[in-house]
Amino acid sequence: MTLRGRIPVKNEAGNTISSFKAWFSIAVIVLLVMFSMIDRNAVNLMIDPIRESFGINDFQISLLQGPAFAIFFLLGSLLMGWMVDKYSNRWLIYIGVVVWSMATIASGFAGSFAILLAARCFVGLGESVLQPAGWNIVSKLFPPHRQATAIGTLTAGAQLGVAASFLLTGFLIAEANQVSMVSLPFIGTLRPWQWVFIAAGVPGLLLATLVFVVPSEKKADKTFEKNSTNGLVVFIRENRGFLAHHFLGFGLLSIMVNGAAAWGPTYLTRIHGMEIKDIGLLLGLVGVPLGVGGVIVAGWLVDRSFKRGTPDAHFSHFAVRAFLVALLGGIGFTFDTNVIFPLICFGFIQFIQPFSGVAGASLQISVPQKYRGRISAIFIMFYNAVGMMLGPSFVALLSNLFGSDKLGMALAINYLVLGVGAFLLLWRGRKYLTVSNRLIENPKMIMEHE
Repeated sequence: MTLRGRIPVKNEAGNTISSFKAWFSIAVIVLLVMFSMIDRNAVNLMIDPIRESFGINDFQISLLQGPAFAIFFLLGSLLMGWMVDKYSNRWLIYIGVVVWSMATIASGFAGSFAILLAARCFVGLGESVLQPAGWNIVSKLFPPHRQATAIGTLTAGAQLGVAASFLLTGFLIAEANQVSMVSLPFIGTLRPWQWVFIAAGVPGLLLATLVFVVPSEKKADKTFEKNSTNGLVVFIRENRGFLAHHFLGFGLLSIMVNGAAAWGPTYLTRIHGMEIKDIGLLLGLVGVPLGVGGVIVAGWLVDRSFKRGTPDAHFSHFAVRAFLVALLGGIGFTFDTNVIFPLICFGFIQFIQPFSGVAGASLQISVPQKYRGRISAIFIMFYNAVGMMLGPSFVALLSNLFGSDKLGMALAINYLVLGVGAFLLLWRGRKYLTVSNRLIENPKMIMEHE
């Protein structure tokens, strides 16, 4: 029996959830995701003012941009995954929003580099709850055949947030520069960049309570909590084939995407002589809309295929996409004597490659509810860590091997090798989607699952 039509969905409190309420809940989370990206990326436009204020060097600035946030975000994801399985997702998101908003405001009051560094750590910790909790909420609001679209929408919110962070931060900087420096008791004089942090953090405190429009949840069963750790180990062992192919397949895509994102702008300036401002305009007006549209369309197509009875839709669909990206990137950045051809190929890649919505939905469908938060958190930490650590370095290694003037060849090999590797892993991993098979064959299990 295949899954046809819409299956009624109830939350854990036993209440039927309307489509409007489910999508309104997603809209609220998307809004919070966008503000999280603003608070996360604001520092990138204020590097020189911060450096001058504290008399620090570029390496210390890089600590604010990278490790201070990333380490606490990645490690916090593991902690939050455990908490998502045990406590109310709404309250966890609320506390997370308050923490990162207060930390952003504290960045504005920082009187030393050390205090600013500590504040950035708490921004990362607060934001680490949003993705595992958001995915978990989606699994409780939507039937399996709509989850890829819903999680893809959350991912689109992150991409829009990146674009908004540059626009809003630029506006706030311009406005703050028009304000005379104010001296506050016990704090001293606040510089324009400090006002930007304060202004960026305040909206989060005001918007945090919106998360309570999300339908409430039933508290976890105590017996279930006691035995869940042992059960998690058993689940991982029994489903290691599915998890290994899922993590490694989408992990290779993450390495590929991060490597291209890190070196793409340098390729355009070094090889084709484009101006940084033109590259920023190109990425903002073309790259971001293509990425946003791509992640939503990918989710919709996978959901449609899954609903029609294709149990391996999440893997097979992205296996094909990975192969297409490998071809486009391999050809586009090899035959790059004219900038137009690689830019056209890059545009198609931007639309095809967004994977996190489908990858997240695959876990929500295939992992039992009681382990979902932890498995999702481990995956979030894994694909972010390997992407950020290995992606830029892989392209740089290839560039050193072929020569700095052959950066296009390095990017081509990045797409070709990692894209084909992801294709092989995801295509082979289709046979391990046994849990998805069982859910499709027995719609009643979906109701019990949710």
